[in-house]
Amino acid sequence: MNQECITGLSQTWKDICDQYTENEHLAALQFIQRHVEHLVTVFYEQMSREPESAEFFKDDIIQKRLIDTLRKWLLETFNVALNGEFESSVKRQQKVGMVHARVGIPSWFIMRGVREIERKVFEILELNQTQNILHMCSYIVQIMGFSTEIMCRSYEINTEKNQETKHNYRLFSAMQDVAVHKDKQRGSLLDWENELMFKIFSGNVGFYHPLFSKSEFGLWFIHKAAYAFSGSDQVQLIIDRIYEVDQLTQQTMQMTEKDQLQQLIQQIRELNREIQHLVDQLFQVAEYIESGNDSLTQLLNRRYLSTIISREITFARQNETPLSLLAFDADYFKMINDKFGHAAGDLALKFIAEALQRYSQGSDYAFRIGGEEFLLLLVDTGVNRAMKIAENIRQYIEKGLIRTAQGQQFSFTVSIGCVQYDGHPDYQRFLDAADHALYAAKNNGRNCIQVTKHLSYI
Repeated sequence: MNQECITGLSQTWKDICDQYTENEHLAALQFIQRHVEHLVTVFYEQMSREPESAEFFKDDIIQKRLIDTLRKWLLETFNVALNGEFESSVKRQQKVGMVHARVGIPSWFIMRGVREIERKVFEILELNQTQNILHMCSYIVQIMGFSTEIMCRSYEINTEKNQETKHNYRLFSAMQDVAVHKDKQRGSLLDWENELMFKIFSGNVGFYHPLFSKSEFGLWFIHKAAYAFSGSDQVQLIIDRIYEVDQLTQQTMQMTEKDQLQQLIQQIRELNREIQHLVDQLFQVAEYIESGNDSLTQLLNRRYLSTIISREITFARQNETPLSLLAFDADYFKMINDKFGHAAGDLALKFIAEALQRYSQGSDYAFRIGGEEFLLLLVDTGVNRAMKIAENIRQYIEKGLIRTAQGQQFSFTVSIGCVQYDGHPDYQRFLDAADHALYAAKNNGRNCIQVTKHLSYI
């Protein structure tokens, strides 16, 4: 939404308000102030009854965040006619629409809730037999309708952009390091199977083996390949087979009869061969697409950051699995460039990328988001494991020695922010929390790790 559009919408808002007197503006605001709690309540009561909205409007999120947000929105919206801040208000509505698009809340959910608020307004006015009821209703309905219209404009623009980015990312993912992933993931599948065979034939009773869905291969396929190849017939079939292998694996850990064990092993091996064959078919359809990699480090760049994090948040919410994010920043990076030159700075950035790849799994996502800033998204990972990974990376970089082309040597450190996803659907809050933790690490002396939770003001 450009400035010309914002200016036009601001003028339209003012034109609506000019149809009514200042006393009527004040009376409407006072009415909203008196009844705001009732209006907020009916909005979320209606939302909680809609089956489709359950994932967006869980009770804990409503209580902690959304009630205050809606209350503030109502009061600010009806104060605009009195304070004259039409352009600021248009931008606020635009931002709300952007957040809804980012989270994926359908616009009709919001329209449905606004309709419920308007119904409640009529009900209260009728009960109180307020004078000039029709005029006040006209003003309230026009302002609420117009402010929601601005949200929907912003929502549609941002939703269209998100869908285009998601489509491009699917194509990009299908292409990214095809040959490398094909060999690597075939190897990880066989490693998992061989380790299971060893534990079974070593004669150990009551052994433990990780489920296939939690293996390097399983996590990679569920969190990356399945999305990259979404729409292919093989994807759901592979996922079904992975969970079938999980069930058989659980049986092997409880089985004592050798004949039955051998039968289970044979079933597992057959399923794994089928999975391998299906994955090979998927790789055969991968085609070239514009790269989403950073040219220097070959990590992902910002292009698909929102798409990836949004998707993993949805997965974490639906499956109640943990998700963590690490934010990295090279300490005193400008000093490296000034003392040893920009080529040395590039070597340092490549070294950070190497460290992120060394200590992450195939299912995780490593980004260089600009300059000396990096992100590592750790799927199916709680804060304790995330902290261990962060510490491994911190120590690896601190102990590393960079050699320049001129024979000079130097070392450097990184500051790290760590946050575990807390259930809020807006991925930007997740990113902001990681930034907040990183900022705290820099303030605490650098070369350290700072953990934070999502904060109410983020």
